[in-house]
Amino acid sequence: MYQQDYFIRVILEFFKALSRALTHQDMDKRSEAIHDLYRQYLGSYEFYQNATTEEAIEQITTLYPEEQQYQRMEMLAELYYAEAEYRPQPIGETLLERALPLFELVDRHSGIYSLGRLEKIQSIHRRIHSRPDNQKEK
Repeated sequence: MYQQDYFIRVILEFFKALSRALTHQDMDKRSEAIHDLYRQYLGSYEFYQNATTEEAIEQITTLYPEEQQYQRMEMLAELYYAEAEYRPQPIGETLLERALPLFELVDRHSGIYSLGRLEKIQSIHRRIHSRPDNQKEK
């Protein structure tokens, strides 16, 4: 029970810290704050930037207890999503493509309904499907 309460506080603190990171107007400070969140809540920033979605999921399932895994995956998806907002293309798009399956996996299996998560899934789908290479010629 205490571990569950503690982890709920960890999740809340993560979202507060992410919100603070996104308020930085200076992109270098924002990027540094995001990198710190990766390290603090998930591990190596470099690993998650270079890993496939499958490798990231495997890393999380290896490192964290079962009851924390979906929340850690959601943290990673949130970081990818947030970082995609200020990174240049095609990096930003790649980050969205990594975030989408994580959000969808969490949505299917976490047992926690989140309107915000659903909105992000829809937003990513719209952005990916509105790319010029996905437009059908008429």
